[in-house]
Amino acid sequence: MMNDRSWLLKSWDAFGALRSRSEGTWVKRCGRRACEPILVGFVSLVLLTIPIYAQAPVADTIFIGEFLTLDPAHPTAEAVAVSAGRIIATGSQSEVEARATKDTRRIKIDGFALPGLADAHIHVAGVGEQLERLDLRRLTKAEILAKVAEAVRSSPSGSWITGGGWDEGFWHPSEFPTASELDTVSGDHPIALSRIDGHSTWVNSKVLALAKITGDTPDPEGGLIRRNAAHEPTGMLVDHAQRLIRGVVPAPTPADEERRIQIALRQFSRWGLTSVHDAGVGLEAISIYKDLLKRGELPVRVYAMVTGEEAINRYLASGPEPDLGSGMLAVRSFKLFLDGALGSRGAELTDAYSDAPPEHGLELMKDADLERIVRAAHQRGFQVNTHAIGDRAVRRALDAFEKGGVTPNERFRIEHASLVTNDDLPRFVHLGIIASIQPVFVGEYSRWAEDRVGSSRIHWVLRTRDLLNAGVSLAAGSDFPASDSGEPIATLHCLVTRQSAAGKPEGGWYSDQAVSVDQALRMMTAGPAYAAFQEKELGTLSVGRYADFTVLSANPYQVASDDLRTIAIRMTVVAGRVTFNAGGH
Repeated sequence: MMNDRSWLLKSWDAFGALRSRSEGTWVKRCGRRACEPILVGFVSLVLLTIPIYAQAPVADTIFIGEFLTLDPAHPTAEAVAVSAGRIIATGSQSEVEARATKDTRRIKIDGFALPGLADAHIHVAGVGEQLERLDLRRLTKAEILAKVAEAVRSSPSGSWITGGGWDEGFWHPSEFPTASELDTVSGDHPIALSRIDGHSTWVNSKVLALAKITGDTPDPEGGLIRRNAAHEPTGMLVDHAQRLIRGVVPAPTPADEERRIQIALRQFSRWGLTSVHDAGVGLEAISIYKDLLKRGELPVRVYAMVTGEEAINRYLASGPEPDLGSGMLAVRSFKLFLDGALGSRGAELTDAYSDAPPEHGLELMKDADLERIVRAAHQRGFQVNTHAIGDRAVRRALDAFEKGGVTPNERFRIEHASLVTNDDLPRFVHLGIIASIQPVFVGEYSRWAEDRVGSSRIHWVLRTRDLLNAGVSLAAGSDFPASDSGEPIATLHCLVTRQSAAGKPEGGWYSDQAVSVDQALRMMTAGPAYAAFQEKELGTLSVGRYADFTVLSANPYQVASDDLRTIAIRMTVVAGRVTFNAGGH
């Protein structure tokens, strides 16, 4: 390859020859005075071009190791050169070393580097909160009650005890819990334990009394107070009924919110995440993100989905913020909730629940309100991301998008899309709607989904391969803490094996919906990038893109599918900066 100096000299010689010919040929054609502006313009163009090429960027850091770029043109590399947070060269180590100077730093990676793993749907502050409270995942009811009793013994009298992650799918019989069961271990403590989906809360009698929830309390719109045969509250509050205890549960302070966000962001780096889509934030959280960005304390890229009437109206007035600092923070989408969760029987179904025939789920937003926000967002350049789990909610979202004139250019999203009918599959493609899916739901759904929807509808549930084969754009996330795991390695494992994060059931749940390792990795890299309008900046390890990558302990293409969940995170890099190093150096 020609070096900068030789290119400069040859270009100058060529220009001299051309200048001589121009005096003998061009001038004869148009006259010296007429040709003079052309010559001046050409000289200017060449002079402008020379320094741009001569000043090709040099590497401030070179990473050396095994890279799986997911770039079809250059699928592997031995080294990656980085300058100012972006990739400036990939290839063999000798090729990339040509970009080095005496000041270039070299970092050897121990493992296999992939484009930075992303989570297209997670709840950042919720993750931080979950790490601070009782974790009830995968526990039997007896184990949960024992854990609560232990917390009661070690907590000040009358203080609140909170936790989350319980799933009646692990219990026998698999039935919703009651306040009276919590009362046996709670003493004088108010106790509130959220279900794994975050769409229902199990409370004790003290909480019901503090919130003045009685047999006469009506169900709020979009919510359900579960009741016994005597019409008395059982201690289960579903969806908007959870708002009835907001006035008595201690609200987090701004300091609490910031601490939880920071705890979560540090955890994400340890999990190998380089970017996350925070699925529902208000003005306070956005302010915290902006402050962290200003202080240089944002280790993970955040694509924030605005939620809540006040925040949405504020942003409709001010407009999108697509890039608030080298791609580290973007606020250009709205998060809406159309229904609840399948496990709590809040997901909106066209036909009744198979295990509760009178129930069809909950409508959390009216069609008129949905259509109004879709129109306003469309006009102001915002993406709309709708939570829709049940088949009726998915159809209502598609109907509203179609009615609002949405095209593939807007990249509107349906978050979860857990039950999609055959008729609605092609509508995703026609409208360009992205399905933002949570593969780790396979664990929960394998425990009770068939009970909820029956054998005639079960093939609509979490139909990943069907969506992919239909041509739907997919972005994978975890919905953590409203799922079994937030670790991206669990997402990879679930996509490929159709097993839970814990490896159940053996052989996978409806394994015909499994995908290949390559397809899974693209749903976790390029998929979220496209869903966030960042496909030119992220998703592959290519020249010009941000230097975000995740280093794994093994090559996922060469690991047996059942062993994918044993892969460890060795290093996480965002914009060329190491945010996590398992080696500690």
